[in-house]
Amino acid sequence: MNLNSQNIITKQGLELLEKLFESSGEGIMIFNKFGEIEVVNPRAREMFGYEEGELLGLKVEKLVPASIRPNHEKYRKDYLKKPEPRRMGVGRDLSGLRKDGSTFPLEISLSYMLHNDQKLVVAFITDISIRKENEKKLEEQRIKLKEYTSELEKKVKARTSELEHMNLGLESQIQERKLAEDALKESLEDLKKAEREILISLEKEKELGELKSRFVSMASHEFRTPLTTVLSSANLIAKYAESDQQNSRLKHVDRIRNSVENLTNILNDFLSLEKLESGSQNVEFYKVDPKEVIDEVIDSMSQSLKKGQVIHLKGKAPEILTDAHVLRNIMINLISNASKYSQEEDPIYIHFTVKNKLRIDVKDQGIGIPESEQESLFGRFFRAGNATNIQGTGLGLNIVKKYVQLINGEIEFQSEEGKGSTFSLSLPLP
Repeated sequence: MNLNSQNIITKQGLELLEKLFESSGEGIMIFNKFGEIEVVNPRAREMFGYEEGELLGLKVEKLVPASIRPNHEKYRKDYLKKPEPRRMGVGRDLSGLRKDGSTFPLEISLSYMLHNDQKLVVAFITDISIRKENEKKLEEQRIKLKEYTSELEKKVKARTSELEHMNLGLESQIQERKLAEDALKESLEDLKKAEREILISLEKEKELGELKSRFVSMASHEFRTPLTTVLSSANLIAKYAESDQQNSRLKHVDRIRNSVENLTNILNDFLSLEKLESGSQNVEFYKVDPKEVIDEVIDSMSQSLKKGQVIHLKGKAPEILTDAHVLRNIMINLISNASKYSQEEDPIYIHFTVKNKLRIDVKDQGIGIPESEQESLFGRFFRAGNATNIQGTGLGLNIVKKYVQLINGEIEFQSEEGKGSTFSLSLPLP
């Protein structure tokens, strides 16, 4: 590979990264050790009410209410002494200061990166105005419920006492009391139903917040590592100016290519998940030869397998009605995982069996999945405890399960830690 092809690969990966940065629904801001803002995305400018370019060079304290600026500057300096990914404001409320002087509630997750030997702080900012409004509504509903319950109880007691003293028609008195109690019960049920709905809404928002936090933690690690490699290798290539240093240049070109490929794979996972979640993934069913599809996948992945790894394909498969593109994506992910979580020279087995359905088994002899964590395997951003040192987003199997559902299939697995895993895809026959 020459330097021109390396530049094309780098440009493609960085263009995807720039699109993710520009279109992010979260505010992203990068500032230097002096607290001066160096990079800011459109969502962050929109939150604080600034036009493009107005925030660059300003100190981040400009966006903090005046009452807490002195303490904020101290917190910022303390963070730079010991930087690590973390959330700000745990146990207390944080506010941002807009350009027009108004404030709004927010949450901030911090990370950091090294660029040209300089520590840069990366802030992921979430506007939580809607959540605060929901919490306020819930509190108002609780107060109304308490007041309404108290008022109804008073009315019921007063009416009951009145009926007892009047002693006019015991049967009619009991009936009236029962109607009042039923009305109270019905009103309480309605209010409790409204409270449950608000609690469910808050729980969903809390779950979304936890997913965002896990995304921030994953992204800050998965993006920082290949970006650091690209920057360091690019700087070293510039120093190899002599013709006899071509081997050194090629080594760093390969490092850049691999890092950009990793970034591209991460971004492709995000884009695939977004299409599946939004329902924009189209599926077209037609006759497909599964063996032909898998042969193409094996051929395309032969260069990306670890040293000495060989894929053994056994069995015969009939034609089925499915979407070849979706089936191809499923097999790429399963084979990629089998390779990634296995050692060099470890074989990978793919086996067709046909009974009531077509079954495709992908078996490896890799690190396996701990039994205590298998229940969470298909969750978003899930990484098993024994795989934290292996690069990945934790989205692959979540995407695979959604793809399998699109083509009316089923997926299951068997795994033992230290001995490997088998993923079984079942697809309906014509």
